[in-house]
Amino acid sequence: MVDILNDYARRYEVNTPLRLSHFLAQIGHESGFRATEESGRYSVPRMHEIFGCRGGPARYDRALDDCRLNAEGQPDRLRPKLWLEADSYAGNPQRLLSYVYANRLGNGDEASGDGYRYRGRGLIQLTGKDNYAAFTTAHNARNAADPRDFVAQPDLIMSELKYAIESAFYYWDARTVNPLADLDDLEQVTRAVNGGLNGLEDRGARLASIKKVLGI
Repeated sequence: MVDILNDYARRYEVNTPLRLSHFLAQIGHESGFRATEESGRYSVPRMHEIFGCRGGPARYDRALDDCRLNAEGQPDRLRPKLWLEADSYAGNPQRLLSYVYANRLGNGDEASGDGYRYRGRGLIQLTGKDNYAAFTTAHNARNAADPRDFVAQPDLIMSELKYAIESAFYYWDARTVNPLADLDDLEQVTRAVNGGLNGLEDRGARLASIKKVLGI
């Protein structure tokens, strides 16, 4: 794994101790350096919490298994099929992910199955057909001797460790995280990677440990 990390760190210009420290801290928190795949196998309440409320999980009330009320005094539900046909989506990854990721991220409609086909994979979850296509472009630009089509073969991101690792470097590059790492700004790096500040304390602890190892 170390040789693969070093190779892609060079290709994606994660090429200073500070950049590498932030990259490793974020990946360590996100996946523990294990290639993972979005399972999509959820109970009804967990499915409702993750995908069923406007505003995300923070708007879900576990005690009621429902969304918090909106300005009109109604549960602020999203994706009606998850509520009206809950049993047919819970515990059924292919059906659930095809629905919740339909018509976004470059995916087709629910019937196309793109949501499941381009589910999250890799050290950082690469999700959606557009992102798989963009990763294909980035990979081929940097690896002329190893052309790949991750849209046609999305499972390569799970089946071959080097692509799982490269997908994380692509994600990092696509979100222009290197300049934030250069500023040593943990919060902004975390926002760029995560979309929020989830797990900030753990990310910070990992960063401090890695900096010591790298002599920063």
